[in-house]
Amino acid sequence: MIEIDGSFGEGGGQILRTSLTLSVLTGRPFKMRNIRAKRKNPGLQHQHLSAVRVMKLLAKAKVRGDFLGSTELEFVPGEVQEGNYSLDVGTAGSVVLIAMTALPVILNRNVRLTLRGGTDVPLSPPVDYMRLVYLPILEKMGMRAELRVSRRGHYPQGGGEIVLENVRGNPTPLSLTEMGEATKFVGVSHVSSLPGDIARRQADSARRHLEKFGKPVHIELEIDEVGSKGSGIVVVAVGDSLMGGSALGERGVMAEIVGERAAEQLLQDMSSGGALDRHMSDMLMVLCALNNLRYTGAQLTEHAKTNLEVIRKFLNVNITLRGERPFFLECKTEGT
Repeated sequence: MIEIDGSFGEGGGQILRTSLTLSVLTGRPFKMRNIRAKRKNPGLQHQHLSAVRVMKLLAKAKVRGDFLGSTELEFVPGEVQEGNYSLDVGTAGSVVLIAMTALPVILNRNVRLTLRGGTDVPLSPPVDYMRLVYLPILEKMGMRAELRVSRRGHYPQGGGEIVLENVRGNPTPLSLTEMGEATKFVGVSHVSSLPGDIARRQADSARRHLEKFGKPVHIELEIDEVGSKGSGIVVVAVGDSLMGGSALGERGVMAEIVGERAAEQLLQDMSSGGALDRHMSDMLMVLCALNNLRYTGAQLTEHAKTNLEVIRKFLNVNITLRGERPFFLECKTEGT
């Protein structure tokens, strides 16, 4: 059984999520202690516990320590079972992070996963980022998935719902080392149960910052009169690769500032010379190790460094890592 100290490195929830994914894929059980020890509220919170429960359902795993606040977990995976699965986080915990945890293990299996909770919440990728950046990058690898947003859920109310299904494909080695010149910018600016003008102002502000490139900028507006109150925007640069930037509305923060934040985050990562933004270059690491990828990322964060160490515990993989902004990463499984 693999022993993992959840307090090492960045010490957050990604250590758990990566461990769950790789445990199910490799069939190797693990025991984790000091879960999220470096966080203000250590131990399993609703979102992390929901990730454990989803993977427990999918893999018919034997689990000990799967309760709220637990700082130790033992996870022994079984075989992934096909079927329809549904889970409600019960809070505004990110359903996007849970979906990304499960996606590699339901590849080419008849699984429909319905998740209820937060779709657009702080400290996690918004659902439009998953739709517009994460899944299109996976398509470049030869993977496709259907992601449907039934309704949005914002912090603190939650109440959103997504459906992930038809994850199909035969991943092939991929090299993404150049972003190239952006040919256009796309995005989505949304608002729920608040004045629709907020979405327009977010989009207009982001557009003003991106139009200086002289390329087309098309930001869709999504205005919902139902669902939990909130707003947000995701903007994406499309070139040889894709890069995204995002921001969420906050009480007391003008919509124009929200749009500006999303555009500035994107422009900062584009200026790094990497092919992937700071978030995608972290999220892609598990698939990099499984499928012999190589790419450049905008920024090597502590989060990403920790993720690599977890991967090394489960897989016999040669990892080449150079630089920090941008950084180069290449993964080769033993024998390739």
